[in-house]
Amino acid sequence: MKYIEFNEEQFSDLQNIGEKLLYSVNDPRSSFYVRKLNRPKIDWQKILIYIFSPIILILLSEFIMYKLNVDKMICIAVPISFLFIYMLLTAKSAIICIIKIYQRYAPDSIRNKCRFEPSCSEYTILSIKKEGLIKGLIRSFHRLKRCNINDGGFDYP
Repeated sequence: MKYIEFNEEQFSDLQNIGEKLLYSVNDPRSSFYVRKLNRPKIDWQKILIYIFSPIILILLSEFIMYKLNVDKMICIAVPISFLFIYMLLTAKSAIICIIKIYQRYAPDSIRNKCRFEPSCSEYTILSIKKEGLIKGLIRSFHRLKRCNINDGGFDYP
């Protein structure tokens, strides 16, 4: 809650009181608040390595199993299980990477609509890092449900 002290002379000037309460550039609830947008640098090389390394390993394992005349069911089951395990292990960093791509390329008009500090995308990254993937996404979903242009304030996970 915002706390401002006034003396008796200031009570007669309602305009000044309203400006102090409602028009602060430091309060995310104010329409005059200007967010300092974070535009993270995207490491496209790292993303391509994350995408193509499992594909190369699956193709290599398929080739080796084909040369060793391994049963077809095993040739199908091994790469699918490998891909499933890989996706489970990298899901957290993949979601964070997608959010950072959004932060990098989303227009200012969309990103400045958030009245919370940190913004919803930053909140999602912080909650995923703090709570883990499932709990972090659930907390972020509840935060998005609370999002309202007339509401807001400081809200950290």
